[in-house]
Amino acid sequence: MAFSSTIDTRTHAMGNMLMMTGTFNAASVATGTIDLSETLSKIFACGVTGDTFGDVTGGGVDGAFAIVTDANPNKIVLDCVASNTGSWWALGQ
Repeated sequence: MAFSSTIDTRTHAMGNMLMMTGTFNAASVATGTIDLSETLSKIFACGVTGDTFGDVTGGGVDGAFAIVTDANPNKIVLDCVASNTGSWWALGQ
């Protein structure tokens, strides 16, 4: 299997920013990308929460973390343990 994610269609407006949320499933892979370019042109902050008991020490070891790269300011890159599942959030315009 591959990385998959969902995007909650109920966005939350905060001034001129939108908060988006969703879930992810990193089945058999350790990284994946969530493309929010249809809704956001720029992501200011993002985060991820793994929901498996194997994530105990933190991102890069056996946890999960999310980043936004300069090259893709409207996409979230998740790095986690293969087969990890959980939820993510992004705040942007």
